[in-house]
Amino acid sequence: MPFWKRFILWDFSRETSVYVIFCLLIVAFIFLTPKSWFDKRERLATQISRLNVQSSDFSSEKSVLEKRVRELSGDPDAVVLDWSKKTNEKGEVFYEVEIR
Repeated sequence: MPFWKRFILWDFSRETSVYVIFCLLIVAFIFLTPKSWFDKRERLATQISRLNVQSSDFSSEKSVLEKRVRELSGDPDAVVLDWSKKTNEKGEVFYEVEIR
């Protein structure tokens, strides 16, 4: 049986040198692969978050609101998509702001 066919069908026992070398290659790949290969580089455009903002922090001016939302969320690239006025069970008013 040719080597490649034996390799694909894995016709090697644990005591063989081919098995040991293959296991060492797997371990080397796990520990030597740079983390950057698996980092997510770009955010999805459909990823939307909601942030609850107190009425004292809310402004109907979008530029002022975006500045405040960036401070509250800790995301310097946050963009305000929409907002809606909400009331909790105590009657307090807050705003739910959708950001990307």
